[in-house]
Amino acid sequence: MANKHYEKYKETIKKVSKRNYHQRIVSLNLFIKNECCTVCGESETICLKFYPHDKKIRTKIKRVGMNDDSREEILKMIEESVVVCSNCFIKIENDLIDLNYQSVL
Repeated sequence: MANKHYEKYKETIKKVSKRNYHQRIVSLNLFIKNECCTVCGESETICLKFYPHDKKIRTKIKRVGMNDDSREEILKMIEESVVVCSNCFIKIENDLIDLNYQSVL
């Protein structure tokens, strides 16, 4: 029975799934839309990341629903993170920048 239902609505299910996935990605960009790198001031959204939880946040946001209960863990990680650009993220990871002092070594 479930297979019949899936076959009948296969294309609709794919469209809705793709639309919801896209909405989750867009919602992440809304978190950093008005932010800038705390180190160098870069404000281009595509360059910004959440340090240190960027990979976890981006992985989880693709998999959870859009309601606040589903996103509680993600919101907590975002609150614990600092927004930095990709270049500064790499420098922090390689100990060239200390976020406590925000200076280049």
